[in-house]
Amino acid sequence: MSRRSDEYANIEEELVRLLNRLLAELPPNVASLEVKRAGPNGEGVVGVLKPQNPASAAVVAHAENGLGVVDFSFGEYGPTWELPIEGDNPEGSKKEVLQEIREMCRAVIAGNCKHKRGFLSISGSIQVSGHPYRITDLLVLRAVPPLRGTRDYEPYFSGN
Repeated sequence: MSRRSDEYANIEEELVRLLNRLLAELPPNVASLEVKRAGPNGEGVVGVLKPQNPASAAVVAHAENGLGVVDFSFGEYGPTWELPIEGDNPEGSKKEVLQEIREMCRAVIAGNCKHKRGFLSISGSIQVSGHPYRITDLLVLRAVPPLRGTRDYEPYFSGN
């Protein structure tokens, strides 16, 4: 096993623990956490932090033990960051990646995120402490649900 594989040997458990801590920080009944095995053969774990407010964006994170990357997305559309590769520090340690995910989750919870329809594309952006994270899916012929212009998401709860 490589150093990165060793470092990420228990990333599934750590990711679920992080999402549970974020859920515990929220007021009661504001959101729920769904955790399930990924893929037909249980390749990793997917955690979805689902807000009760339908105008808010869900947080979706996928990790697989031994794989040195965590997938992160939000809302109803597909642009996905592969962290650490597409994050602030492509050489970041597992601890740094989990911190980056925590910050991105808190920004989504606060409603600091949006999706924008482009010509044959959908871009996602998250504002984390004044710093923008952006990712784009290309060759999106038809967005489901339909997206025209920009979709700004609301916070999970007021006072956020």
